[in-house]
Amino acid sequence: MNFFMTILMLSIVYIPMLVIFAMTPYITRKTESFGISIPQNIYDNVEVKKIRENYRNNVIMLGSIIFIISLIIAFYVPHQLNAMVLPAGVCAEIGFIFVLYLKNHRKMKELKQKNNWLDQKSQKIIVDTSFRQKIKRVSPWWFLSYIVIILATVSIGLIMYEKIPNQIPMNYALNGEITRWVQKSYKVLFYIPFVQLFIMILMVFVYWIIGKAKQQIDAAHPVKSIKQNTAFRYRWSAFTVFMGLLLLIMFGFMQLTMIGMIQNLWFVSVFPMIMTCVIIFAAIFLSITTGQGGSRIPILRNSSNDVVNRDDDKHWKLGMFYYNPDDPAVFVEKRFGVGWTNNFARPLSWILLIGLFVLIIALSFGSSYLLK
Repeated sequence: MNFFMTILMLSIVYIPMLVIFAMTPYITRKTESFGISIPQNIYDNVEVKKIRENYRNNVIMLGSIIFIISLIIAFYVPHQLNAMVLPAGVCAEIGFIFVLYLKNHRKMKELKQKNNWLDQKSQKIIVDTSFRQKIKRVSPWWFLSYIVIILATVSIGLIMYEKIPNQIPMNYALNGEITRWVQKSYKVLFYIPFVQLFIMILMVFVYWIIGKAKQQIDAAHPVKSIKQNTAFRYRWSAFTVFMGLLLLIMFGFMQLTMIGMIQNLWFVSVFPMIMTCVIIFAAIFLSITTGQGGSRIPILRNSSNDVVNRDDDKHWKLGMFYYNPDDPAVFVEKRFGVGWTNNFARPLSWILLIGLFVLIIALSFGSSYLLK
């Protein structure tokens, strides 16, 4: 049973990772390939397609090997060490995939220099001064539901306090077996609401980034690009709110198991997996159907092959890290993958990163204090 649950957990993590990493070159904008800017009509170039296909095949092959090795290790190592197999395997997979990315980034850079794709193109930057008014996100009032869930979690714990056993279960094995107990106290009951509050702050921060991130308009078809980007931000804002709600509900149920209102071991072990799977597969589905910047959303518009976006490869270190002191934007779209990244040349970017790091440290120390 333990090994079966280990296989299930590894599958839930590894398989979605393989899918999203293998699909990344296909959901990135067609004007960018492995962190290198290219004309859109070059996207289907035979050599460029071969680079994408080789990367995809290598990701699947390496990821599958790491998955199999993780299963073998999990089968032979003591049960107590099983929990270490997953993070070790994930780190190994991310490391190998990053090396693959760098290899293909270098190939794309050399291919671009060799063929001079941009020499006969007019490079332009398109700016829509009314873009901020066009940005649509789901209503921020949804975050009030977060507060309701957190208050409900606190209230239930306080109301049920006298009926709670003196020993409260805190950690569960994959089969639902309790592996750690703590002494009942009011501090312990505030542990879950504390984590929920952290999740709420994080989701609000992501929601804010979605609205503030720099606009990226394709010079070849600006009208289409604006419509796609508007839909892109709306969809991801909805997913952010949706994901946060699921996480808060999941932790709310964890509080109910702690205080003894839910004692079904199957539910305790399976429910978090179900919620995690819903979030992961929703993210994959949204990434594939939407694409970076909304590039996979079908909107038909005329385009020009003689106009391309300005080549700013020099500001993208390794094609992944944006550093441009002349750009006032703090957040910009990723060049490889879906979502946003920082402009590391802006002091505010570092302040926010440090603030997030401090918040995570505070969560760790706060959790330790509440669980003493």
